[in-house]
Amino acid sequence: MRKKVQNMVKKRYKPFYKQFLRLRENVQDRPKLFKFNRQKWKQLQHFSKNKLKFYKRFKIKDQFQVSVSKFVSRGNSFQKTFKNNLQERKRFKLFYGGLKKKYIKNSIKKNVFSVNNLVNYKYFILKFFESRLDIVLYRAKFSLSVRGAAQLILHNHILVNGKVIKNKSYILKSNDLIQVSDNLKIRSLVKKNLDRSNFWPLPPKHLLINYRTLEIIFLYNYDSNLLPVFNHYLHLDSVIANIKKY
Repeated sequence: MRKKVQNMVKKRYKPFYKQFLRLRENVQDRPKLFKFNRQKWKQLQHFSKNKLKFYKRFKIKDQFQVSVSKFVSRGNSFQKTFKNNLQERKRFKLFYGGLKKKYIKNSIKKNVFSVNNLVNYKYFILKFFESRLDIVLYRAKFSLSVRGAAQLILHNHILVNGKVIKNKSYILKSNDLIQVSDNLKIRSLVKKNLDRSNFWPLPPKHLLINYRTLEIIFLYNYDSNLLPVFNHYLHLDSVIANIKKY
């Protein structure tokens, strides 16, 4: 009984921003991270500021590029490989708003380990996660974070094809229409988020956005060029490595 209570307390009071510190990367590009004054944040802040330099900030990362280590003979031990794969899975999980392990595992199995999707598995993985309703709102800059987009959905402020959707993991289909409710406070909040956003990465091409009416048409076809722009590599090969044991 005590162990269950301790586990619940740990899960409940786990500091959110410490996850960025453990991963040594500002995965969600959170500006609040630069306001922390403690010494333990200095190195991460310095690294994040270097990535925001002009020639680095606007460099597009191709997720379909094969990454090869410069030093082939180094870092190939089982312990090092397991650690790297674990870190990449945590980075991927945090990048998409802190998804649960079971959800990621089942989603990747569904989109990768089927017979027809073995060739273009990276495309199908990205398509599935980029089709989530909260991710679409975040990509369209209607919210400053994935968590903020989830709050809009959970409080019944987002409509899909005229119906209120309460599930943040709702998978959109082609030609779906996303709208913001008529609540004036919520619409003004979304407009403030648009003003505060730096619009980089750019909204993906598969989102037809009307910023006056706050509407989005989801257009996703079988074309890798429609994938969004990423600021860093997701290392999908490491994410799905040993997925059966994950």
